[in-house]
Amino acid sequence: MATVWDEIEKTLLDLYSLPHNQFDSFGRRIVPAEEAKKKLNEIRSGLASVAREDYVGPRLFLRVVGPTTQRFYSGEWWFDAGLLDTLEAGFSRIYFDGADRKRALRDMLRELLAISHEWNQITEVWALELPPGQTIRGYAGPGTPQKLFANLPLSARGNRLLVGRARQVWFPVKNPLWVKVYRQFA
Repeated sequence: MATVWDEIEKTLLDLYSLPHNQFDSFGRRIVPAEEAKKKLNEIRSGLASVAREDYVGPRLFLRVVGPTTQRFYSGEWWFDAGLLDTLEAGFSRIYFDGADRKRALRDMLRELLAISHEWNQITEVWALELPPGQTIRGYAGPGTPQKLFANLPLSARGNRLLVGRARQVWFPVKNPLWVKVYRQFA
């Protein structure tokens, strides 16, 4: 019996086998099976468990990005907008000036989504607005803990594990016309 992980791997293999996905960003030919395995390992390292879910619009998913992020529209990792709403409601009872509020929200998102500094500086939030009646397949689960500074050992001063645990959704394919800027953190 095939597992959800097997389904993800097959989806990845199908995607990497498409003619327009036969080359990496440097123009080198890729081996679809190898790329699928690499991406599957990335997904496994990011989700503690996974479940396939078909979402029907209207739904709103968010993604945090930094100034060096090259994949605004094609980013695969998203979270339900309710997480940001919950954090904002929690912080609404505390007096912050605008910059401190943004920093607190950004830091909590980093902690709950387990996003290392090297991966993402979190300066913007982008939205995937699923239109009414449209459907998109995603694979969701709680995020795994990650190091605050991915390239340093945990024993290094200032490094620690980010909690993770927030529910994240990995979308293998989405309509880029559904994606737009949602908010600035910088």
